[in-house]
Amino acid sequence: MGIVQRESIKLTLVSYIGAALGYVNKILLFTNFLSPDQVGLANILTNISVVYAQFSALGMIGAVLRFFPFFEEREKKHHGFLFWIGIVIMVGFLVTSFFFFFFKSSVMHYFGNNSPLLVEYYYYLIPLALSTVYFNFLDAYVRSLLKTVISTVLNEFISRIMVTVCVSLYALKLIDFHQFVILYIISNCILTLLLLCYVLYLKQLFIMPVRSIRFKRFFKILIIYGMYSILGILGASIINNVDSLMVASTLNLGLAGIYTTIFYISTVMIFPYRSIQKISQPLIARYWKERDMGSMETLYKKTSLINMITGGFLFLGLWINIDSIFKFMPPEYAVAKYAFLYLAIGRYFDLATGLNALITLTSKKFRYDLWFTLLLVTLTVLLNLIFIPKYGITGASIATMISLIVSNSLRLIFVQYFFKMQPFTYNCIWVLVVTLAAWGIVSAIPTASNKFVDMSVKSVAITILYGAGILFFRLSPDVNQLVYNITKLKFLAPKNKD
Repeated sequence: MGIVQRESIKLTLVSYIGAALGYVNKILLFTNFLSPDQVGLANILTNISVVYAQFSALGMIGAVLRFFPFFEEREKKHHGFLFWIGIVIMVGFLVTSFFFFFFKSSVMHYFGNNSPLLVEYYYYLIPLALSTVYFNFLDAYVRSLLKTVISTVLNEFISRIMVTVCVSLYALKLIDFHQFVILYIISNCILTLLLLCYVLYLKQLFIMPVRSIRFKRFFKILIIYGMYSILGILGASIINNVDSLMVASTLNLGLAGIYTTIFYISTVMIFPYRSIQKISQPLIARYWKERDMGSMETLYKKTSLINMITGGFLFLGLWINIDSIFKFMPPEYAVAKYAFLYLAIGRYFDLATGLNALITLTSKKFRYDLWFTLLLVTLTVLLNLIFIPKYGITGASIATMISLIVSNSLRLIFVQYFFKMQPFTYNCIWVLVVTLAAWGIVSAIPTASNKFVDMSVKSVAITILYGAGILFFRLSPDVNQLVYNITKLKFLAPKNKD
């Protein structure tokens, strides 16, 4: 695993420090000091800005990660790569903003009845989307330089500190809700400026145009890749956000606030996976360039196994303690209990199937990923149309779960068929066995009346049972090696060092 393990550990630690702050923000501060409608607005604004930013990027975020290795020559200012891609993104943002204005009346009609607050803050999406798209662009650039920690610190830690400040000012009645929204958006703009300063610090901010034969040679494939990539990435954004948007329009903004809160809790499961993805994508691009299929398959299998181990542990910790978690929030949030379960199952399947999407998207078969995505966007919208009216926010989570399972199954089959790789080993089965066994045992522990005691007892039990099963059966040499490096306990050392 090498650099992937080292960097992903750093990023995961940062992510979980950020997750702790996110827990304070989303679970304690948002739910207890903002109304469900206001929670819904803050979360939906972020969700829409993500989709807006994906349209604006014109697929160039993926193109940066895929093609930067072909331009990387610092002494030649990377052949003007940063400048020209930045110009394409600005053009995309202006075009998207034109349609944003043009379709305002349709959006107002769609959300006006059930979510009027969202209509009121419609134009605030423009600066939020602009900061989002350029943060994503700069993040992809520094990731291509294999500098992943600072952008993660900004996105996972500093951003949440800023949100804590904003909501605390509102809770202390030092600002009103309108001012809270303005500060919320300004904080996102500040993050982008800080990341820009980091690129400047690296002396990699080459923003002047450079005439380059190499860029001309790659321009056509960059545009073609971008066209396919924008639809694929945009489709993924729609899949991830359409459920909350449809809850807001079909039900109301208050239930959207509850749903997006529980959706956030489920994302804690994928923080280690996000860290692995951030460092793996540029590495996979390099493996394709060097045609090193052996290293790619090894990475595919190891990351899948580690995803299952970390995902299983986090799934158990969250689900076993879900009733206690709801006790930190107003009573109306408890309606989302089983919505969380279905979301968590979908997340776990996504984790287990590993890097299949990245392998497809960075390969010469990247065009096929578009068809997967279009199929899944259609499926996701249809499932939400069916399940939300019948089952409310639980229906939205069922639709998301099915979409995640179908999308990853198709990509799994595709990678196996075309590239003769699949991510599973026999140890993956044993990880499932350990997960189910720990779940069954801890579920039998009686619930304590005090939420702090209940969470502490069950969390310790899960950690001991699950950790013992994974470590003593040596299901992952990388996990055993990491724990051995920390504890120096010889009986935990892996039998074979990779």
